[in-house]
Amino acid sequence: MTTTKQVLAPGLVIGTVGALFADGLAVLSGVPAGWAVVTAVALGVPLAAFGAGCSVLRARGVLRGGAFAPVALYWLIAFPLARLVQEVVTGLVLAGRLALPPQLAAFLVYQALISVGFAIGFVWVQERMWRSG
Repeated sequence: MTTTKQVLAPGLVIGTVGALFADGLAVLSGVPAGWAVVTAVALGVPLAAFGAGCSVLRARGVLRGGAFAPVALYWLIAFPLARLVQEVVTGLVLAGRLALPPQLAAFLVYQALISVGFAIGFVWVQERMWRSG
């Protein structure tokens, strides 16, 4: 029997790892620590939420375990949305302005390309570490 914790754990882990990577990259780029934290939280929360959603869909059989394409399609939409949330929230908190990224279509397409790698990582985490779907 799969518990709620087992279902949600991969999504929460992937959100946390994503946040840590974002924080580390921000620190390495030389931004102030507060900015790095905002960057990490603004990405980590939506990634964790979308990751938990993906885990739930996999546990319910909507996204089949052992099949990569359905998960990749999920992240093709979810990852660009998570990055868009990060961009908007970061701009709002750090610059006090609510704005979309310039060249929104190009931004979303680029994030969609990156999403395939993210989906591979998500499937690996879920199937290797939790074997829940």
